[in-house]
Amino acid sequence: MITLTPMSAPEFRDYLANAIRTYAQDKIQAGNWSQDEALERSIKEFEGYLPQGVQTPNNYLFSLMNENGDKVGILWYATLPKRPGLAFIYDFEIYELFRRRGYASQALSAMEKDAKALGLQQIELHVFGHNTAARALYMKVGFVETNVMMVKTIS
Repeated sequence: MITLTPMSAPEFRDYLANAIRTYAQDKIQAGNWSQDEALERSIKEFEGYLPQGVQTPNNYLFSLMNENGDKVGILWYATLPKRPGLAFIYDFEIYELFRRRGYASQALSAMEKDAKALGLQQIELHVFGHNTAARALYMKVGFVETNVMMVKTIS
């Protein structure tokens, strides 16, 4: 069973370094940013969203721990003042070594309970179109696609 453990400051520093690189790569792969600008833009976005790190108000950053005490992933969600009642998942990952064991579904269920305890009624997230495994997981646990953006490159 997965438990949500608040991320420590050292865990956050490790998380942030990896998240900035991964997000930049996802933006490049999605065609949103060029290679030249991606890292700088990613840094600026994270600085904007988490200016006080794990102490940033209305943001909940967790290490995901399994029944053996192994850290199997991370989860970051926030409440948005302009959208009362909503939890927005900014980042969610089960580390590759621990995938395909049901931890993702368990983590989302634990997050749902956490959000409900805060009085929230909805959970929203963004997933890159190329991440078909994540899209399948989210639909399996009850998320519904509300917007789909598409692009076609012409030669």
